[in-house]
Amino acid sequence: MRGALANRRLRIATILVAPAFVVYSVVVIYPLVASLWGSLFEWNGLTSGRFIGLDNFVTLFRNPNLPRVVGAFTHNVLWFLGIMAIQNVAGMLIAYLLYTRRGRMGFFQSAFFLPAILSPILVGALWRIILAPTGPLNTILESFGLPVGPIPWLGDNNLALPWLILVDAWNWIGLPLLVFLAGFNDIPPEIMEAAKLEGASSRKALISIGLPLVMPSIAIVSILTFINAFNQFDVVYIMEGPEGNPGHSTDVLGTFFYQLAFGTQGASGLTEIGLALALATVLMLFLAAGTIFGLRTLGRRIVEF
Repeated sequence: MRGALANRRLRIATILVAPAFVVYSVVVIYPLVASLWGSLFEWNGLTSGRFIGLDNFVTLFRNPNLPRVVGAFTHNVLWFLGIMAIQNVAGMLIAYLLYTRRGRMGFFQSAFFLPAILSPILVGALWRIILAPTGPLNTILESFGLPVGPIPWLGDNNLALPWLILVDAWNWIGLPLLVFLAGFNDIPPEIMEAAKLEGASSRKALISIGLPLVMPSIAIVSILTFINAFNQFDVVYIMEGPEGNPGHSTDVLGTFFYQLAFGTQGASGLTEIGLALALATVLMLFLAAGTIFGLRTLGRRIVEF
């Protein structure tokens, strides 16, 4: 009797999960397998040719491709660090402020989340206009007499990447803010009230009580930030073009993949689908390894807390 009931439940679960698994296989699993398989072939334009094994991977990490790969990877790392330091820290502080003023700051919560519902393409186009030499930002600065002459915010090798990171942080700050706010709201009010009665300041309460108790939220946001930072493409493409101008100073792995697959960046001067698929495979393996490491490391910290 129990065995028949268990089999019936298994069949029902299978029927319910099957549609989602089919969609997941088509959208996620098949592209991953196809990318890995395609990276093992020589390509003639958009048509796969002879099987060459790991030659695409070897070529990818040789000159003249290696400096571009290293440069793009470095920019992704800086992007991750910048988002962690700017977006997530600001999101944490704003979430704690909203938590301590609960019931009175609903407007600000909505205002901070509003940019997250905008398309990154729209955000990139908007900020490209704002940061143009004759755009609103330079106009406002000049109206105050500073600086002398328009600043090429997106045309300076030292300013372009930081501005892209700031734009991305502005676009998505609402998501970590909501995750952190949900974590703070799960803290029993009695704990924070007891800390205040003992004379703890807001800063001390946040560091000593708030942060340890929202570690699950911090873990989730950190892992999502890692994945997002190494999947950057649209903001860079819209604001600085597919080559990561100026002078590849904003080039990331996503735009370099685009150049290999659809541009003329290969060693032969032609499109290099095989190299692009090899780069996509390496990026996929790196993201998988980083995510697993983050889950295990941060998961252990969560258990300790």
